[in-house]
Amino acid sequence: MEHGIYVIQDKKFNEVLVSLRLIFDLSQEDVTKALVLTQIFSDRLEKYPTKKLMTQLKDELYGAKLNARTYSVGKHQIIDLSVLGINEKFVAEDLHKEYIKVLEEVLYHPLINDITIKEAKKNVYQKLKRSEENPSTYAFYKALQLAGKDQVFGISMLGYEDELTHISVNSINNFHKNLIEAAYKEIYMVGDVEMIHMEGLNPSKEESVIKTKITPGYHYESYESTQTEIIQFYETDINPEHPLYYAYLTFIAYLGQSPSSLLFQNVREKESLCYSIYASQLIYDGVFFISTSIDANNEEKVIDLISKQFDLIKNDDLDLTSTKRYLKNQFDGLSESTRQLLEFEFRNNRLNQDTTQKDLIKAFMDVEVEDVKAVIEHIKEPFTFVYRGVNNEEN
Repeated sequence: MEHGIYVIQDKKFNEVLVSLRLIFDLSQEDVTKALVLTQIFSDRLEKYPTKKLMTQLKDELYGAKLNARTYSVGKHQIIDLSVLGINEKFVAEDLHKEYIKVLEEVLYHPLINDITIKEAKKNVYQKLKRSEENPSTYAFYKALQLAGKDQVFGISMLGYEDELTHISVNSINNFHKNLIEAAYKEIYMVGDVEMIHMEGLNPSKEESVIKTKITPGYHYESYESTQTEIIQFYETDINPEHPLYYAYLTFIAYLGQSPSSLLFQNVREKESLCYSIYASQLIYDGVFFISTSIDANNEEKVIDLISKQFDLIKNDDLDLTSTKRYLKNQFDGLSESTRQLLEFEFRNNRLNQDTTQKDLIKAFMDVEVEDVKAVIEHIKEPFTFVYRGVNNEEN
């Protein structure tokens, strides 16, 4: 690893993935600006000011795919600028250097003007509105904002409508300038590729992990539907450095990730009380959640039955065989994808770890039943949000 450059060398891939990561503090003040700027990054550049010219640029790179996205990891917001293209060994050109040059153009010279700002704001607004129209998406983000109120955890990565109205060419130019100057910058290269130098990189040595406080409680909203969404957020003090961390991940999988999980088998299959149900962890935030879509009449039954699954883990005999097999299969596939290899390396950096794929699998295989049961003592009562369907048949 050179200063800020991470190369994951793997000769089996015919393609090369190059990703430039911008890492900066997640804040409600800036999240909407970052969403708008990310739209512009993937749209047009000063050197290529029309969509036609952008298409020609990609054609000149043999159909390379240029992508920009933004998301959060704990206390940080990430902007990922990436190029996925063929390996230069198939052509008589220095394609890998060209991929770097394109990313430099994207980062330093996006086309920011009244037209691109208007289009980007429209795209962010439409995505925000679509999320509000999707009951499960709306319920998740509403629960997150309520459970994480006044904390980084509660900042919505969909952005804020009132912030959109105040965004201008000037505000995006200022945000872009500050990003160039202050954001951590790292570049990742995956495939049969050698290290290529890039100026201006500034790798982060900060962990992204934060401690989130979840106050137990219950909140609901009603909307016209026969379906109800339930989201429960649970606080835990188990972080990636905790001795029970892999037992905790095994606990989540046993509870509600694999087809043999308790939530799937006992709530969905045996009782037929929900359309879908699963558990997942937010590893950078010290939180996990349960999400389910149910018939509006089954709310109390489902909440009660979810609670009983924790009692089963605590008191019953557990067979972790299928759960460990599920987890092993998840990580066995890492090496088959350039994107997954890159994200694993990026995860290690955000956690300040140097874990290998084999290390992970061994850690899961070493988890004992007693470890999984011990996780229960590190979980607090949940915050529950119910997006309750009300069927007004007379209307």
